[in-house]
Amino acid sequence: MFPFVDNLLRNDFPLFFFDDIFIPGPGIRVQVPRPPYTNRQFRDQAPKPPSLKLMQSVKKSLKNYSETQGQYWAILGDEAYEKGDYFRAITHYTKAIEISEGTEGSFFRSRGLALKQAGSLEPAYRDAITAIELDDKNIKAHLLCGQILAERGKSADNTQDIEMAITRLTKSRTLCAGQKKEYYEDELSKYIYRAKKLLWYKNQEINNKNKRVAIENYKLFLHSRQNLNGEERKKELEGFINSIGNPDQKQVYDIPSYLICKITLELMENPVVNDAGQTYERDMLIEAIKKNGPSDPTTRQPISKNFYPNLNVKQATQDFLLKNPWAFEFQKGEEYQSIEF
Repeated sequence: MFPFVDNLLRNDFPLFFFDDIFIPGPGIRVQVPRPPYTNRQFRDQAPKPPSLKLMQSVKKSLKNYSETQGQYWAILGDEAYEKGDYFRAITHYTKAIEISEGTEGSFFRSRGLALKQAGSLEPAYRDAITAIELDDKNIKAHLLCGQILAERGKSADNTQDIEMAITRLTKSRTLCAGQKKEYYEDELSKYIYRAKKLLWYKNQEINNKNKRVAIENYKLFLHSRQNLNGEERKKELEGFINSIGNPDQKQVYDIPSYLICKITLELMENPVVNDAGQTYERDMLIEAIKKNGPSDPTTRQPISKNFYPNLNVKQATQDFLLKNPWAFEFQKGEEYQSIEF
């Protein structure tokens, strides 16, 4: 009935799938990585693991090295980086690379990070790849590579970079277990979820663009059919749009209320149920009990300090994020360009 429908299903009309199998280890490992704690209002109240930022720089004393050693210049680069002087940091890291004759992957990774902060994504990507080639188990290098690919993918007209970003970010997270750095897994999972969210938005954008092209082509086709009057052409066009989906139809973003913590008003990471039968984010319930005593935060019903994991809600949250990547850190009216890497 619609001669252009077949064109919509060609290889250049992108469909996407997720590969969400991860190695066993701490946290949730059922199809998707454990979502990190993300609530903006309450996250400072929750217990914090060691920060990934501490992992991003070399904390060594300058007095232990001389100017003839690459590490001396790398430390100067770290100091400049922490001050936000990225161009000076790049200069120092370059000196460290020259002295070490390009054999130290951490120097390339550090310079790549400074280049990324300075907005030079292509040189940063090359440094990240070089760091990985020198040491394929470099967690920070895989992380940096994934971050750069995700940023680069925002302006691309396809999803290749974003898909590669997910692979690199997943690799960095997988390496944590083998290097006994599991405490970084939650924070690394944040970037994986963000990359999948970006992929979802990008696919929506590409699909809608292709639909608009198909609609314009179908309009031309209908115009060439002299046997149709205006009303018939209109009905044919409406039927075609209904068959492929209206690209201008407003997307409905709806998160089931049973997945939302009544305190944070966001998706729950570690849902627990109390004596009153109410489910909350674990850390937030602990904080509420500390502040207000043993009473339910919503009903004010007296409760004990004992609560239990709500495994059904936890699994439901994972399943929902798998099918709806946009829901991670969702903010009404957000644009994918604002997703941070």
